[in-house]
Amino acid sequence: MLIQATCAGCACLCDDIVVEKNGEFKVKNACRRGAGIFLNYLEGRAKPSINGETSSLEEAIERASEIIADSKKLAVYGMDTITLEAQKLAIKIAEKTDAFIDDCSSFCLGNFVEACLRGEIPTTTLDYVRDNAYVIIYWGANPVHSSPRHMSRYSYFPRGKNRQRGYEEDRFLVVIDVRKDHTSKIVKKNEVFIEPESDAELIDSFVKIMEGKAAKYSGEVAGILREIKKGDAVVFGGLGLRYGLEGDFKKFYNLLRKLNEFSKVYFIPAGFHSNMRGFNESLFEKTGYVNRYSFGEQTSRKEFEFSKLLTSSIPDTTLIIGSDPVNSLPFDVSMHLSKINTITIDPRRTFTTEISDVVIPSSISGVENGGTMVRSDGVKIKLNSVFENKFDDTYILERILERI
Repeated sequence: MLIQATCAGCACLCDDIVVEKNGEFKVKNACRRGAGIFLNYLEGRAKPSINGETSSLEEAIERASEIIADSKKLAVYGMDTITLEAQKLAIKIAEKTDAFIDDCSSFCLGNFVEACLRGEIPTTTLDYVRDNAYVIIYWGANPVHSSPRHMSRYSYFPRGKNRQRGYEEDRFLVVIDVRKDHTSKIVKKNEVFIEPESDAELIDSFVKIMEGKAAKYSGEVAGILREIKKGDAVVFGGLGLRYGLEGDFKKFYNLLRKLNEFSKVYFIPAGFHSNMRGFNESLFEKTGYVNRYSFGEQTSRKEFEFSKLLTSSIPDTTLIIGSDPVNSLPFDVSMHLSKINTITIDPRRTFTTEISDVVIPSSISGVENGGTMVRSDGVKIKLNSVFENKFDDTYILERILERI
């Protein structure tokens, strides 16, 4: 039996995956990361527990609901790997309890997503890039590592509707990064790799060259501008760019607007969790903000970032969904989770489930449950279930919402 599937391994959300279940279990079209999600879906699974003792799923849900109902300062965190349907339930729980709510986008690419949603920078879809873009710029992003099929499905390698000759003649690749990485190795002689000492200096170089002035990176930048004049361009901005800007996002956004005086130049965030953008869009639709939100104070502030809440010892309870902050946050930050009530909903055993007061195992999105996610460019993608597991995040969060 062949099953059409969508891989939720990264924000590419590749929807051309084929899973074969005739005797031997095979996964076709997926990258190594994506194939592993399907092939190893039974490994390392979490089990329901309360205070380290095995329980039934319903007992764990009941205990989690009691803790949340008794909480005075709840913080809801994660949600970047669950479906839109489940994310909206998590937002309802946070709203009902006047809780804080945040995801990894507060220290990842949330600023870029918010700028796209507010219309501050020109953006487009990956499908448009595949069919039309000539200049492909990866700035502080390493898709070969973070999103292995990004370049082959949407940007550099595919033959698009208006780019029939593909990367051999119809694409111009630019990689900007502080070090040589997997993606920069693809750059050929007639393309450009820039290893800037400072992103701000490079931005200034673009502006000065466009104004007819000399600049530090004159040769590389002038060459890129010549190519941009030949056809549409897209900048894929990653975590390296986000931190390289050192908080001065307006300077970069102004550059994008100025580049559009030369040609059509778009921006798409690149390299984050499968449905991070979905959470940003859902929270933005509800509150006008993409992260770091307090339903108690009805606003978003930097001090409402999850890591800052922990270091300030503000929450008495955390509800963590589909995330492993003990693994991803600095130790001196994540250690605070062991001092308060911590509830974790996750398909797998993680460092965070190990220190949680309540663990509620859920199904794996795109493998054991369907739903909807949002690709990195803002396009909604439907997921199918390959295997059956009714205890998905939606089921669990609905039960909690009913009880609090």
